[in-house]
Amino acid sequence: MNAREFVDDWRKEFIQRIRTESKSRKQIFNYNDALKLSSERRTELDDLMIAYVQFINSNPLKENDYFKYVNAYIQHGKRLDEKYFRHDKNKLHEYYKKHDNSKVASYNPFNKQKYEEYVLFMMMKLTGLYEPKYDKMFNVKKDESREYNPITLIPSVLRQYLPFQIKEYDIAQAYPTFLFLNLNIKPFDVYSQIDKRSFNMLLNMHHEVKNATIEAVRSKLEPIYKERVNEVITDERFYNKGQMFRDLAKYEAEYIQKFVKANNPKYYVRLHDGVVTLADAECEKLEFGIVKFKVKEFARPEQLSNIVNFYSLDFEGNVKTTPVSYYKFFEQEKFVRVTREGYDQITIVKNDNKILTPINHKTDLVPYLKENINEVKREAVENRIARDATNVIQQGLQLLTPIPLEYHRDTKTTVDLPFKNGIVRITAESMELIPYDEIDGFFPKHSTQQHEISFVDVDEEQSDFTRFLIMACAGKENQEDFTQEDKNIIKAFFTMFGYLLTNYKDPAFSPAIILSDEGADGENRNGGRGKSLLQRALTYFRPTIEKGGNAYDPNYTHVHADLKLEHDIYIIDDVPMNFNYNALYTHITGSIDAQRKGVTAETIPFEYAPKFVISTNWAVRYDENATSTNRRFIEYKFSNFWNIENTPVQYFGKSFFADWNDEEWNRFFNFGFFCIQKYLKHGLKTIKYDKREDNFKAYYYNDAMLEEAERIFDLLGGCDFTVTDFLNEHKMNQLYCYKPEFNVRNAKKYIDAFIEFKELKFRYDKKWRKWVCDGLSVTRDT
Repeated sequence: MNAREFVDDWRKEFIQRIRTESKSRKQIFNYNDALKLSSERRTELDDLMIAYVQFINSNPLKENDYFKYVNAYIQHGKRLDEKYFRHDKNKLHEYYKKHDNSKVASYNPFNKQKYEEYVLFMMMKLTGLYEPKYDKMFNVKKDESREYNPITLIPSVLRQYLPFQIKEYDIAQAYPTFLFLNLNIKPFDVYSQIDKRSFNMLLNMHHEVKNATIEAVRSKLEPIYKERVNEVITDERFYNKGQMFRDLAKYEAEYIQKFVKANNPKYYVRLHDGVVTLADAECEKLEFGIVKFKVKEFARPEQLSNIVNFYSLDFEGNVKTTPVSYYKFFEQEKFVRVTREGYDQITIVKNDNKILTPINHKTDLVPYLKENINEVKREAVENRIARDATNVIQQGLQLLTPIPLEYHRDTKTTVDLPFKNGIVRITAESMELIPYDEIDGFFPKHSTQQHEISFVDVDEEQSDFTRFLIMACAGKENQEDFTQEDKNIIKAFFTMFGYLLTNYKDPAFSPAIILSDEGADGENRNGGRGKSLLQRALTYFRPTIEKGGNAYDPNYTHVHADLKLEHDIYIIDDVPMNFNYNALYTHITGSIDAQRKGVTAETIPFEYAPKFVISTNWAVRYDENATSTNRRFIEYKFSNFWNIENTPVQYFGKSFFADWNDEEWNRFFNFGFFCIQKYLKHGLKTIKYDKREDNFKAYYYNDAMLEEAERIFDLLGGCDFTVTDFLNEHKMNQLYCYKPEFNVRNAKKYIDAFIEFKELKFRYDKKWRKWVCDGLSVTRDT
């Protein structure tokens, strides 16, 4: 009979005995019924067994991770996630290694049954109910010197998991002391010369150990025992495996007997060179000549971590979850419920060192929880979280304390960019790397946080992107050929790049940036100048949203449905020839309503609204009288240095971004820091372009329209004329009599652009709404 069978037999006998003595008439009479009716009928063994069953059913090892982890490794060959291990991981690794080196692969000291036997054995021994007949059940064995019982087989990290406290009286420095007795020499501190583990290993060395020699063992112990080392490592002890242990164990047994006889503990258990008693037992005589006993407290393994998981298992393996258990897990994992004014929905983000990652809590949480199941057999927990998905998990999220979603913002003088090894703080005069905890607010998750940054001199370590941008804006490769105008253009481009890399928005001046092509017209789309490469570079610094020019309709209600609070830059790429720039005016100067389908619109306030970048291959019209509008759009033209026959890939021999190594990325980011400093120091530098040709090409984008305008002006001669006069001549051309190019809505703009570019001596008289030829006013005959 083993211990489990003993418990089962007792349970059956107890139920039947109580049922008989209580004369119960219940058809089904179970253990709980017997407990209720047994208070006056229990024996001492009943009380002990009831306490035992209650203790075991409380799952006492649930707080001991060694039991769970080592069991999983020994029984299933699986190492559980050490993230959830709360004790000393080095000791855990020692248990792993000990099993790997074990000659008996199936041996498992962390066996659940062995632990239960240990608990029952200790309860019986330390309450006086143990009888010699139980030795066989607990596999107790004795030789002339030692006793082997359940406490000697259970790992030390499990011994304190009992319904009561215990302590041990063990012999201090047992082996060195026994050798002092054996040699009859005065004691000294052996462990100050050699560590205990190495000392014991040398004493237990024998001839069957590979590469072991008696000379080698003696040489290592000679500094301790000097000329008497041969009396310690004798031939008999070295060439007879276990002889050293047997010799020393005799002293152990002798002094254990002396200790017990002198102190007469009421109940105790023998543990190697010690005696285990209840914690409140007192033994006064601890010294027997040079042999000294010391008190050793049994303590449960220290919890070095308060980490929790979202579930627990009872002693029978049933999965337990609650809204609070989910809440504590989410809080531990840095999940944050953010609140936004006027937005009454749960929004969950994950906060990793102030870096926020959005979580789709209705679809992503179950897979996330599944990844954190720390069991060999996972199915029961998987079933539970699947059932909890729509109710209990959501309740756990609601328990999270909501906090305002406040992303960190740059200031007028300071820019902060988050990287893997810290935050780069940039001012006009300095750059430094600061820790995340010095920052207020959060950062959205972004690719910069995957890069470690170090500061370099951008002149000495010029990045490929720097060279690309210089050639893109100046149109020249050799810097010795740069004129002052070229240098001013380069500086302006650098400040433009730096301006876009800051998310501070000045209410008085936060213009949209237009990237266009030098020499563009309204008919030919050359492109390939490098605008897209610059736009892509922006995305590696700041959270960015991008839309194609044809897809961006400012009049569409849901045009900003995908705009989020974390977006710092809004790129509208490759806008068409007739793109309505003025429709962006309110988005540039004020807040933006992000109207998502099926929900209330979210207002992105001005200070959080993105900066706009617009690229085009067409000429951009310019009205010099629209001062307010011109302040909201600033244009930067790309030269024709890069084109279809001379691409950056061909020139540099690699693809930008995709083929970069860590050093090139570091140079690229440092160039961005340099541009930010240029902007903070000098402001946004603009380039003054002669827009007359742009306006002319934008309007007269094909030869037919230009020829028609030239024909009309030839007919008008040098006479004063009105829009009506111009349109009447246009309608006289049979090609346009049914489908005119010019009309009352657009004629004035076309006429002004033609006069300005051709430098005709006409001025517009607002009072009479006609063009008057300067120096000569001739009225047309009607």
